[in-house]
Amino acid sequence: MTNQFTKTVRRYVLAAGITLASVQAFAQTAWPSPEVEQMYQQARNYLTSGNIRQAVVTYQQAIQLAPDIMVLRRDLAQAYQLSGNYVDAYKQLDPVIKSGAADEQCFQLAGASLAAQGEAKKAKSVLSKGIERFPHSGLLYHELGKQYDDVNDEENALKAWVEGIEAEPAYHVNYYEASRTYFISNKIVWAIIYGEIFVNMEQQTPRSNETRKMLLAAYKKLYYTPVTGELPGFGQNKKENISNFETAVKTTYMKLAPVVSDGITTENLIMLRTRFLMEWQTNYAAQYPFTLFKFQDELLRNGNFDVYNQWMFGRADNQQQYDAWNKFHEGEVKAFTAWAGQHRLAPVAADFYNDKKVKDIFPKNKN
Repeated sequence: MTNQFTKTVRRYVLAAGITLASVQAFAQTAWPSPEVEQMYQQARNYLTSGNIRQAVVTYQQAIQLAPDIMVLRRDLAQAYQLSGNYVDAYKQLDPVIKSGAADEQCFQLAGASLAAQGEAKKAKSVLSKGIERFPHSGLLYHELGKQYDDVNDEENALKAWVEGIEAEPAYHVNYYEASRTYFISNKIVWAIIYGEIFVNMEQQTPRSNETRKMLLAAYKKLYYTPVTGELPGFGQNKKENISNFETAVKTTYMKLAPVVSDGITTENLIMLRTRFLMEWQTNYAAQYPFTLFKFQDELLRNGNFDVYNQWMFGRADNQQQYDAWNKFHEGEVKAFTAWAGQHRLAPVAADFYNDKKVKDIFPKNKN
């Protein structure tokens, strides 16, 4: 039972984003006594170890001594939510939100608790108010997107996640959600871009490994999906109309289609992506500076682009060939993994070129 609760807590931490902001909120709390602070720490330890019942009891005891400490109410609500007690979770959060003392996680927990009770409209209203209060909260945009996603509303879910990327580029979970959603749309370039950004930010997790596989499938979809528009007329060259970042990326990739005509493999992707960077630097880098492409270009220039692509695609593509490559390049992936862990990609606000158009980008018939 404890192991199951521990897994639940860890999944919740990943989804809800118990982030640096939460730690800072704790650090900034004016505790009325060392004993209350110690009780709070003990309750958190119970929660992270899976002992939710004892966490609830300890939070309740601390609130008896310090009823106006926001983080006690917030984290008790979190414990209630993890135990499935969504009604009491919201009861703890509602007065905190109305008082103006709530942080972004309070709004996220309140929205999730209401949604779990079937109060979808009220949940979205609470999240919208939270976004008004915390306009740069990737966490709140993520929760809003998940609530739309839960009812299969891909357009509004994607809209929320993309707006979350714009609002807080460092909040990595929105890249994951956006990439997997763009994968089922006709804007596959964004699945490739956001997927790779996510893997660089959350590197060695089941989600990042899942995303590596999605990236391979996205490249196949980019190159092996029949064109639905008109082909150039006989004897005519197709005119290029490069008016935005997305079109520039896709056009550059499609010019290089012969490189992967015999398949999407790690080796072919290394050649493709090397050629892409050379073309991009020549034609578009000045007009559309982009952190991911700059990062890739630096790896190319310092001789680490091959191992980076093996790290990104190798195991997901072909385990046997990946193992063979490692035998001839012993220790390189391990060394790069250690380096990458210390040099994580850090997207910035200036990277945002997405037009945020989500209407009619998904197939009408999903079967």
